[in-house]
Amino acid sequence: MNSLFAILLKNLVLLAIIAVSIIFIFTPNIGYKEVRYIFLGLGLLYVFTACLEAYILSQVNKGTKKFIYFTDGFITKRVIKIISFACCGIVLLYSDSIIKYMAFLCFIIAFTEIVVTIWRHQKHLCFIAFENDALVISTNKLSAMRASEILKIETRHGLTYFIDTKYKALTVRTDMMDEKKEFDLALTKWIEENQLSEKVFNE
Repeated sequence: MNSLFAILLKNLVLLAIIAVSIIFIFTPNIGYKEVRYIFLGLGLLYVFTACLEAYILSQVNKGTKKFIYFTDGFITKRVIKIISFACCGIVLLYSDSIIKYMAFLCFIIAFTEIVVTIWRHQKHLCFIAFENDALVISTNKLSAMRASEILKIETRHGLTYFIDTKYKALTVRTDMMDEKKEFDLALTKWIEENQLSEKVFNE
């Protein structure tokens, strides 16, 4: 299964939940009893497809060494998203508006974010890897930069910046890595193998 299909599958399930919510709210075609089972089924399917998407997007070539990389930024974005959807759900649930039942959509998304975050942590889906000539970083998304695209590498205050020829930067916080020494050795080896030593600047 490729990454595009995994993304589309998750979004299609989300659209289905939205469509069911709208039909339930504005028409008599779905009753209270039926909608509970529909929400439960589609909600579980959404959780599954979200976990599947996270897994597919984090795949690298077999045998590639991964360095586990959970940052404050990753956790913060997830926590903000979870709290935001949970609060929206509570506000909608206790409102007198006709769209109060959209609260369940918010709760499903918040719950899914919790599950996916735990899934990423348990399965080590957040990492940094050197895949041949490419630097691969998997956190909230999968980012990659090839050695041939790198203009310079700067290291200072526990941060390493990989800057490409378009001045786009990938930032790595080595001070937050449990395998910092191993990563530094792997980075040095990767730099030497790809003849990037002259592009390294340390402070």
